[in-house]
Amino acid sequence: MEPLNFIIQTLLGELIVVIVGVLIAHFILGWVEKWRFGGWQVVVSRAKQEVVRREISARKAKEILEEPADLVVFLKGIVSPFEWIACDLYTEGQELGLLEIDALKRVYLINLDKNPQKSELPHVS
Repeated sequence: MEPLNFIIQTLLGELIVVIVGVLIAHFILGWVEKWRFGGWQVVVSRAKQEVVRREISARKAKEILEEPADLVVFLKGIVSPFEWIACDLYTEGQELGLLEIDALKRVYLINLDKNPQKSELPHVS
């Protein structure tokens, strides 16, 4: 009976240590992810007026920083209630000044005044 009690106490002790370790590791990893990727914002402006300012979660910021295609889809989703983007936001948008990425301030700035109109787009035959 005594060896069985010893085994049960040891297993319970180990189980508690593992659970506490996992919880602490999860907390620390969440904190590190928030420190590395948190604080990003999207600012949409028109005529030097801020139309919308949105916070980006650390998890979403990590996702869009790793894949530029995800960034474009995410930003177009934020802008879509206000205006249709008439160019490739990531390449042409940066060249035109429509999209500015300020990594130091952790801000994606979208200036709708720089969005080309349909008449300015090249025609494809």
